Amino acid sequence: MSPISKEFRLLYWAILGVIVPFGLLLYFFPGGTELYWAWVIPHPRSSILIGAGYVGAFAYYTLLLRENDWHQALNGMGGLVIFCIVLLIATFLHWEEFRTYHITTLVWLIFYYVGPFLVPILYRLQTQRAAAQSSTTPASDADGRSSIAQGWKVWQAARGFFYLALALFWLVSANTVSTAWPWPINALELRVFMGQVAIIGWNAVVVLQERRQWQQFRLGQILTGAIGFMQLIGLFISSTTYSWSIGLGIVLPLMFGEWIITPLLLLQKYERAKR
Repeated sequence: MSPISKEFRLLYWAILGVIVPFGLLLYFFPGGTELYWAWVIPHPRSSILIGAGYVGAFAYYTLLLRENDWHQALNGMGGLVIFCIVLLIATFLHWEEFRTYHITTLVWLIFYYVGPFLVPILYRLQTQRAAAQSSTTPASDADGRSSIAQGWKVWQAARGFFYLALALFWLVSANTVSTAWPWPINALELRVFMGQVAIIGWNAVVVLQERRQWQQFRLGQILTGAIGFMQLIGLFISSTTYSWSIGLGIVLPLMFGEWIITPLLLLQKYERAKR
């Protein structure tokens, strides 16, 4: 096992320091964004939609720090960069909606501008150290028994490409999609939510890599399930209007349910096999 570098651990702690307070505020105090958020979110359900991703990510980064295993953290690097890029695109397209001199706007810009540039640098440092360590550590095939079955690989790849395509389509067509949303939502909030959809897609696509083993894949599934759970609960905790009769009003809970069910089935199958 190769430990996570101190630079990456510092980055994970910094991420937790941001997503925990703001995620909880967005999720449980969605009507107060004029006080604490980078822009005023008009509808509480939109605040919950964004906050659910941050609250769900808490479990992922906490487990990364506890496990301290670079092979389990490796797959999340691409997802983190994709998430930052999507939010940067949303920022470029809707900069006029941001509160320019608000402290949260400054934090937002630091994280999502620096992320795509900082992560590759830290990744290079980490892989160099991991390679040096592996050259002096005997290889082990102990995890070979937990390789992901071909059927699950096909399913994960199919859903991954679907969610990545969906994120791209909704990112480009946010103004049109927002008119069919189950509650009034701005294109900015919808584009920011696409960062979560892109992460779900990325976590599924990484299974296509060679010799993919469950231990390297499990934390991404926990992240998917945690976000799906928070999103599904978020649909019901808000007392504001939700149009269950329109197409997306039906699709969203089904999509969030799939984000929960697939990881649960995988966790049940492979975590049980480890014992």
